[in-house]
Amino acid sequence: MSNYQYFCLKPFGMNIVFFKRPKPRQFNYTPMYYDPAKEAAEERKKALNSLQAGDPREHMRAEIKRKWKVERKGADKKNQVFRVFFYFIFAVFAIYLIFFTDMVNKLVYLFLR
Repeated sequence: MSNYQYFCLKPFGMNIVFFKRPKPRQFNYTPMYYDPAKEAAEERKKALNSLQAGDPREHMRAEIKRKWKVERKGADKKNQVFRVFFYFIFAVFAIYLIFFTDMVNKLVYLFLR
């Protein structure tokens, strides 16, 4: 039995690990002929050709894709700011509860009764 098995509990199929965390498998596949700049240029060329061809379906498809990309960037940035703000407020609240109230003492008393 390895050291890893001594520190793991497996209740109901869940792994609770106390000390050693197994590393996830790495997936390092890099395509042989991939050029991101060329891919972006082809995408722009395709969008431009669809706009010039006058096909309304392709035009609408390109516009929706462009708008979603712009909206996605804004939403990701907003979510990241909100997440950092939330963690900061939570940390301040936790520090306040630990250092400036007697809540920790009450919890210790409650569990040691």
